[in-house]
Amino acid sequence: MKSSLAITLLLLLAYSLPCYATDVIVEEAKFPVVVGETETTQVGADETLMEVALRGGLGYEVVANANRHIDPWKPGKGTQIILPGEAILPFGSKLGLTINLAELRLFHVRITEEKPQASVYPLGIGRAGRETPEGNYHIVIKKERPDWRVPEGLREQDQTLPEIVQPGPQNPLGDYWLGLSAPGYGVHGTNRPLGVGRRVSYGCMRMYPQDIATLYAQVETGTPVQIVYQPVKAAWSGNKLLLEVHPDYLGRFDNGFQNALTMISHTGWPDEIDYAEVQRLIEEKNGTATIINILGLGLAPQREASP
Repeated sequence: MKSSLAITLLLLLAYSLPCYATDVIVEEAKFPVVVGETETTQVGADETLMEVALRGGLGYEVVANANRHIDPWKPGKGTQIILPGEAILPFGSKLGLTINLAELRLFHVRITEEKPQASVYPLGIGRAGRETPEGNYHIVIKKERPDWRVPEGLREQDQTLPEIVQPGPQNPLGDYWLGLSAPGYGVHGTNRPLGVGRRVSYGCMRMYPQDIATLYAQVETGTPVQIVYQPVKAAWSGNKLLLEVHPDYLGRFDNGFQNALTMISHTGWPDEIDYAEVQRLIEEKNGTATIINILGLGLAPQREASP
């Protein structure tokens, strides 16, 4: 009798735990290490690079970094723009949400129809002095049409601000709020989409309205959220070794080249490494996932020089 009761309790416990409580699924499923596609587009009449990024569903900074030779305010009608939609998942990504502050992106890894899927979304994050905190958290509350309780610091700067802003077009949280276990911080929509992909918030993370609507429907309370800072990422995908380098805006890594080699070592890549190509990407910091080696060849594919 005691044995049967113990088994029953164990089964009840197992079925009551969320799927995020174990990493076994992640290790067996081998979810993708690269997600999205890089495309090109042409600038429309009177468009700024910020507006091109918005139209392409990407964040401003990643588009600006991939097109450094372009004037962001007057790129010129018809100018070809790289839209770097392909992204390497940050090292240590797990089921749930991984936010990489260095690239202003959110990655969502989940199991659907017994298959792993990864999605990536651009983010607006905390500005200098109000940086979004790194760490391991989880979603504690989901709220549609949230009120915005204006932070005291903002009300001290602008005494015309109310204590609470009701739902509606003037509410900077947009239509959805995912509150984190980090008190006062969350992921939400926005009424100012041009702030997505930039470090301009008071510490929370803003998404495009269509993106937060999708994410909100896919996550539950308890979903783990890890916030990391990884300017350099690497992946072994198929027969290719890829490297993606973003600006180290916190100045945390004195030796970007060594940081890149460390990230490459995490992939388990067994072949040669094109060190000259690694150095080029470290210097350019263009934020694009770039092939630097092909298994069996040991060399990166030849490419034209950047304009």
